[in-house]
Amino acid sequence: MNHNYYYILLGKKAGGPGTQTTSNCSDSLQFRYYSINTPAGQSGDWYYGISDPDPALAWSGLVFGGIVEVWASTQVLGPGTKLYTDQAQTQEIRAVDDGAQFRIEANLFTYRVGTGITAITQMAEPPDIQIRMSGPEPGSCALSGPYTQTVWVARDLWQQVDRVWLDPALTQPYVGGDNWYYADDTTIPAAGTTLQINNCGWVIGFYAC
Repeated sequence: MNHNYYYILLGKKAGGPGTQTTSNCSDSLQFRYYSINTPAGQSGDWYYGISDPDPALAWSGLVFGGIVEVWASTQVLGPGTKLYTDQAQTQEIRAVDDGAQFRIEANLFTYRVGTGITAITQMAEPPDIQIRMSGPEPGSCALSGPYTQTVWVARDLWQQVDRVWLDPALTQPYVGGDNWYYADDTTIPAAGTTLQINNCGWVIGFYAC
C-alpha cells in the first residue's frame, strides 16, 4: 500500500455512524472497521477491515472508517475473544475473515466469525495528555473556539482519539451528548477534524472538514 495513504485520506471526508448512544459505559467497546458490504454468498451487512503490511498504517487507516458499539466475551481482548453487537451477547459481529485488521482502542486484530479474534497486536500508546476543546456543536465542522473545555485523552493526534475523559486518571468519561467537538491545535494536532462524542466519552463519529 502507498505509504502516503494516511495523508491522502486526511484530505477526504469520512464519517462514523451518525448518532449512537453507548448503552453501558463500563463494558461496551468501540469497534473500528473500514467499510460495510455484502460478500458473495452472504446476506446482510458485513464489516471489512483494512489490509496493510505495516501495522502502524493499518491502525491509522482505521480512523477513516466507521465505528460500531460491541461487547466482548472476555474482559481482556485476546485470541478467541468473540465480539457481539448486543449486550446480551447473542449476535456475533459479522466481520469478513480475509486477513484484514480491525481495531478497538490500541488493539489491532484479525477476526473470524465463530472463532473470534485470531491474532492481536497491542500498539504502543502515547502518554495521556490534557487538551482543550470547543463545542458542543449539533453539527460537524464548527472549527473555531473558544476552547473552554479541558479534558484528557490517550492520543497525540485528535483524529485518532477513541475516548475523552474529565480526569487525568481516565476514570470519568466526558459526557458528550452525541455532539461534535474540535480541539485546540496548540494542545493537540487536529488537522481540520471534528469528532462526535457520546455520553460515555466514546468517539462515535469522525468528519475531516
